[in-house]
Amino acid sequence: MKRLTTERLILEPVTSQNAAVLWRIMQSAHLREFQDVPRYTREEFERRVAARPKQFDALAIGRFEWLMVLAESRQAIGWVSLRVGDHARGTAELAYSVLAAYRVAGYATEAARAVVTFAFERSELRMVEACCVPANHGSRRLLARIGFTETRVQRNGAIVRGRPVDIVIFELTRAQWKAASGDASPAPREKRRSSG
Repeated sequence: MKRLTTERLILEPVTSQNAAVLWRIMQSAHLREFQDVPRYTREEFERRVAARPKQFDALAIGRFEWLMVLAESRQAIGWVSLRVGDHARGTAELAYSVLAAYRVAGYATEAARAVVTFAFERSELRMVEACCVPANHGSRRLLARIGFTETRVQRNGAIVRGRPVDIVIFELTRAQWKAASGDASPAPREKRRSSG
């Protein structure tokens, strides 16, 4: 997977080398307010990351995840992911989370837009979906801002804090993305690591 850059962020692919950084971020209690963040041990999380696919392309299946890193300070502030399932060929699910101290600054919007652009440009996906609980108004605004359409509510669609909760499903089709791409921010730039 490639590192992506945006105006203020470096989106660093999550690998076995940096999985512990994401695991530490995932331990923040406030992240579980609106989502069910898995509670793996660090070792189990690192094993799971190591088993993920290494390349995102037209035939990709699995979970692809990036750390959100501030370009200026190199501080990791959250993550963004794309999950492509084999049972729903042509569809991927977008997810993201940002530490509380860095919310409402547009970082999640920037990261989500970059990953959606990367996904449509690098694959034959027909649609990207996202979901959130109805009370997560910030996430609902973010998804609308980057072109997603709210399509339905799924009753008891997720588990948050051990309880079933309803979720709002959002969709962005390839056609919608193409139509809006003239108004979207520039495509994320791939950044190659220097070998020295």
